[in-house]
Amino acid sequence: MKASFCRSILGVGTVACFADAVYGPRGGDPGPWLTAVLGILLLRRAIITVSQPAIVILSAVFLTTLVVAGNHGLLNINKPVWIGFTLVAFTCYGFWERIEKVWKQDTL
Repeated sequence: MKASFCRSILGVGTVACFADAVYGPRGGDPGPWLTAVLGILLLRRAIITVSQPAIVILSAVFLTTLVVAGNHGLLNINKPVWIGFTLVAFTCYGFWERIEKVWKQDTL
């Protein structure tokens, strides 16, 4: 199996999420369960052999940073600006291939 840069980034994000879920503070706002679920989603993307788009990788990095910072109290993720950024990042992370497909159909 070839190790690529994008898969490595997703792997680091997975490890960070699982480590934070296990060793992070229990009173954090997103909590360890959300962090573990994000780690599973990152792991799922990391083991896919198809090349991932750059926006998916950037969204994964942003989500991982946001969740870990929120767990440690470095960021208040309940503010509307962070909620909006989180929704956009989750949309880009989860549905980017479908968004591209819709854009391609509209342009034809």
